[in-house]
Amino acid sequence: MMAFENTSKRPPQDFVAPIDQKKRKVQFSDSTGLVTLQPEEIKDEVFSAAMYSRFVKSALDDLDKNDSTQIGIIANQVALPSKNPERINDKNLNILLDILSSNINRIESSRGTFLIQSIINFEKWWELPPQTLSKYIYFIKILCSSIPKWWQDVSMILVSCFILPIKQTVCHHDMLKYFLRMIPSSMGFIDTYLAKFFPNKNDTRRKLVNYTSNLLKLRGYCSELGFQIWSLLIEKIISIDVELQNELDELDDDVDDDDLEEVDLEDDDDLDDDSGDDDDENCGNSNEELRSGAADGSQSDSEDMDIIEGMDGTEEYNVELTQGIKELSTKLDSILTLVSTHVEEQVTPESLESGEGVGVFNTLTTLFKTHVLPTYYTRSIQYIMFHVSQQQLELMDSFLVTLIDISFAVNEAAEKKIKSLQYLGSYIARAKKLSRTQIIFVASYLTSWLNRYVIEREEEVDQRGGMERFKHFYAAFQALCYIFCFRHNIFRDTDGNWECELDKFFQRIVISKFNPLKFCNENVMLMFARIAQQESVAYCFSIIENNNNERLRGIIGKADSDKKENSAQANTTSSSWSLATRQQFIDLQSYFPYDPLFLKNYKILMKEYYIEWSEASGEYESDGSDD
Repeated sequence: MMAFENTSKRPPQDFVAPIDQKKRKVQFSDSTGLVTLQPEEIKDEVFSAAMYSRFVKSALDDLDKNDSTQIGIIANQVALPSKNPERINDKNLNILLDILSSNINRIESSRGTFLIQSIINFEKWWELPPQTLSKYIYFIKILCSSIPKWWQDVSMILVSCFILPIKQTVCHHDMLKYFLRMIPSSMGFIDTYLAKFFPNKNDTRRKLVNYTSNLLKLRGYCSELGFQIWSLLIEKIISIDVELQNELDELDDDVDDDDLEEVDLEDDDDLDDDSGDDDDENCGNSNEELRSGAADGSQSDSEDMDIIEGMDGTEEYNVELTQGIKELSTKLDSILTLVSTHVEEQVTPESLESGEGVGVFNTLTTLFKTHVLPTYYTRSIQYIMFHVSQQQLELMDSFLVTLIDISFAVNEAAEKKIKSLQYLGSYIARAKKLSRTQIIFVASYLTSWLNRYVIEREEEVDQRGGMERFKHFYAAFQALCYIFCFRHNIFRDTDGNWECELDKFFQRIVISKFNPLKFCNENVMLMFARIAQQESVAYCFSIIENNNNERLRGIIGKADSDKKENSAQANTTSSSWSLATRQQFIDLQSYFPYDPLFLKNYKILMKEYYIEWSEASGEYESDGSDD
């Protein structure tokens, strides 16, 4: 605060030392540290302010006469970059905003457009001093309220600044909140801007995380945009997830475990650094694409990735990371951790009671069905539903019903039904919060459906057509076996009897003409056979051995090649099951959606919701003898 010298009371002249007016300077009081301005300086400031005020008013008068020369001079000053010393100073900007706020109608013409554009594009306006910032915001509100057409430009600039840290966008959200209430029709174009300015997957992690944080904050006070925001986030996360999977698929398959290095998702990009110079340069410019290209980091040679068991018994991925994999992993890890944490905060008993939490869950369920489920081989995006559904027992019920409905819907495509069964089996196996009742219910549903399927269609095996006709059956059986491998301990009742009569069921199904031990995932069937034998449920190794011998002899689909002539029709059926046809099953067999995460932070978040194989396998874990 400035302390001004009191000129009304002066000591007698003989007590006053002569002062050289030319050398008068700003003086600092030792006791207060406050600046004391000399009268001449005060007068200069007042005079300067008055002169600039008259200049602005004169410019407006000229503008009324269709002369935009002076307005152009002002606009050019406002449009200069923040680091340019010639840019309008804060004091003059205060004066300009005050005058313009009272004369909005006078700059409405086309000749005043450049000035308005210069003001709404004012670089780093959010860093203005509090008084000036308040005047700036007031002007924007007056402008958009009086001339609504400018709100589109302003909203575009506000959204483009979502790449800034959440601490720097407080004013942006305040204005968005104000105008979304004042101009509800703006919902129709705001969502377009949200998609337009979403950072590319090759942008920095900081920009992606900042933008995601701002989107989630926007969703908090504008529920009308909730679905569009969630949809946008899911689409962008899927894009990164799929890209990461493609990178991993390119890794070589012949690298020894000794050569692998643990995934390290730490990144040099400091999310807490709010300086954001690079972000600021691209923020607020509605006339250019606000996207940056990929970093030029050198790529290391591709390496393999395996699942290993860590010291704590958890399943871990080991991989020699390429630069691309590391960058994508850190981005995906940060975004998913942020989103899932936010969702957990939104889906509470209180929010479910009020209905708000139910709305969030239903939106995510819808997007799971339309976006996540149809996408093949995502690694991480599916964990959003895995996590949110386990917040409440009722939500788990809802998610299970959703998966069951899709898995056995008459009108759904076969591929989608099989995919849903993969999710169902993997979810039941891995979700730690599921109750025993829920697990047994799903097992009962699967056994009933499989029994009915065998009764109704087993005779079709001897008819023309390949075994791919029954892939829905194999997917359901594999899901049940996968569940059994993880959950076998809970399938006995208090008397020691098997729930759903699983012992009788498996003994009957494995010897059916469908021969599921042959056409389901080999690793799952081997583990199932080991556990089933130990638990006296079924003995499967003789069938598995016979199936293996058939493959070695090149006889596909028949138990005994010597009996070909006894059934020409069966021969036609079995011969159609070629190696090429069998390849169609590989993708369906080998995908387990809730395989272990390798995203460091996200895996920590999921730990209390996730069952590791080591927790379920016990003495049944493979020792490598069956490889």
